[in-house]
Amino acid sequence: MYREFWFSDAAKGVKITNFIKTHKALTTDVILILAGIIDWLITRNVIVTSNHFFMIGLALLLIGVAFVLERGHLLTGWFRRPAKGEEKLKRKKIDVHKVGRIKNSPIVFTKPARYFLRIGIFTVVVSILVSFI
Repeated sequence: MYREFWFSDAAKGVKITNFIKTHKALTTDVILILAGIIDWLITRNVIVTSNHFFMIGLALLLIGVAFVLERGHLLTGWFRRPAKGEEKLKRKKIDVHKVGRIKNSPIVFTKPARYFLRIGIFTVVVSILVSFI
C-alpha cells in the first residue's frame, strides 16, 4: 500500500512542492534564469539582458538591506514615549547605558534578509557573467 502511494502521481506532486518549500532560493534562481532566457529571446541583445539582471539584482539587494536595517535599532534613544499615567510635561533622562547596549547588539539577518541578499547577489553575479559572453 505504501509502495503504491509512493509511485502514484499524487506523491510526485507532493515531492515537488516539498522541494520548492525547502529550497526557495534555488527555485527562485531557476525562475530568474528562465526569465533571463525569455528576456534574451525578446531583446536578442546580451548586454541589455545583463543590464536587466543587474538592475533586478540591485533592487533585491536593497530590499535585503532594508530587512537588515529594520532590526538595526537605528532610532533607539531619539524618541521617548511617555509611560501610561505619566504626564507629558515631565521628562526623565534617557538611560545612556541601556541605549548603548541596544545599539551595540549584533547585526540580525532575518530569513527574508538572507533570502533577498542571496538572490540579489546571485542575480548580480549572473549579470556579470552574462556580460562576459
